[in-house]
Amino acid sequence: MAGTTEAKAIAILGGRALLKARTAPVRAKRGGRPGKASQAPRLAPGDLRWTGLIRAGLPARSTQTLASSLDMSVKDLAESLRLPVRTVHRRLEKGEPLTPEESERAVRAARVLAKAEDLLGEEHGRGWVRASCRALGGEIPITLLDTADGFTAVMDELGRLEHGVLS
Repeated sequence: MAGTTEAKAIAILGGRALLKARTAPVRAKRGGRPGKASQAPRLAPGDLRWTGLIRAGLPARSTQTLASSLDMSVKDLAESLRLPVRTVHRRLEKGEPLTPEESERAVRAARVLAKAEDLLGEEHGRGWVRASCRALGGEIPITLLDTADGFTAVMDELGRLEHGVLS
């Protein structure tokens, strides 16, 4: 399921073209020897290519596709992730990439949304990300994604839901 969740997160941010444009080719190993570059790069949790994608800066239009996937405006998304709304809109207008910090928050939101949709279905997953969650102290999951600890707490709660553990 992790592979499909990560693929969905990539789609939420803009698709495979985003991944190919923003990450270096990956060399496949076969029998201990370097092989040809893989044709379909994938990202798994903890994969350092997520780091490369974040450091390179996502295209600003990723915020539009993410906001659309969440059924919210770019303004509401920026506010939820604690990003300066005017800065996000300026990057969109000028076609500038997001900073690594902005990119990281967008990637966190896409990964959480993808996992929630995999577990709960598209509509319920989107709703879960945007609604108050008792297990998270009444916080709204998307508003916790501005910090690494918040992201970990949200992913841990999704893991508990996946395994049927009540919080």
